Amino acid sequence: MDRMLDKQEKLMRRIERNFADYKASVLKLDKQSIFDKAAEIAAVKRVVHYMTNIHGYYERDIDYLLKFQNPLKLVADRYQVNTRAYLHDVVARVCDTQDMTGEYPFRPAIREKELVR
Repeated sequence: MDRMLDKQEKLMRRIERNFADYKASVLKLDKQSIFDKAAEIAAVKRVVHYMTNIHGYYERDIDYLLKFQNPLKLVADRYQVNTRAYLHDVVARVCDTQDMTGEYPFRPAIREKELVR
C-alpha cells in the first residue's frame, strides 16, 4: 500500500509541477493572448482540480500516467476534444428539438411574426 501512495504522491507532484509550468508560460503572454486562451485555461484548471482532488486512481492508471513527462497536458488535451464534441451535441440537440422556446425570450421582431401566424 505504501508503494501505491508513493506513486500517487509522485503523480500529484508531477501534475502540480506541470500546472506551475503551464501557468508560468501563460503569464508570459500578452493580455489578448491570455484572453484568447480562456477556454484552454479553464479546461486545464478543471483537469488539475479533478486529477488532484477527485479522481480515484488504480495503480495501473498511476503507472501509465507516470510514463509521461506531462500527464496534465495529456488529459487536458483529451478533455478539450471531448468538451468540443459535447458542445457540438448540445447545439445540435437545441436546434433539432427547438424545445427551449418557452424558456428564452425571442427578439421582438421574431415574437411579432410568430403571433401573427
